[in-house]
Amino acid sequence: MSNEAINSAKRFTTKEKADIEVYGHIGKLGAQLRNLSETGAFLEVSSGDYVPQKGDLLNLTVTLDSLKKTYNLAAEVVWSKGMGMGICFINKEEVLERMMAKAGAF
Repeated sequence: MSNEAINSAKRFTTKEKADIEVYGHIGKLGAQLRNLSETGAFLEVSSGDYVPQKGDLLNLTVTLDSLKKTYNLAAEVVWSKGMGMGICFINKEEVLERMMAKAGAF
């Protein structure tokens, strides 16, 4: 997906809570979704000992209590500043491929 498509996706303001697992790091982080689109989201870390950085791959779990639904999504951090970060959603099948590409870069 092009950066133009990602940047132009309609965003919706939200205050949903999310749990973040960063591939390659132990433990979970608590976060709050601030806005959400079809292609990604903006989150702020609210608890944990690590703030994800650009390029980190995430497993994001969002529970919508009002709908009694839980969503589990794969994502990549595209930017971070302070406790906030922008993420783009990726296919779960891409996670291993991207992890291998990162490992090859070392």
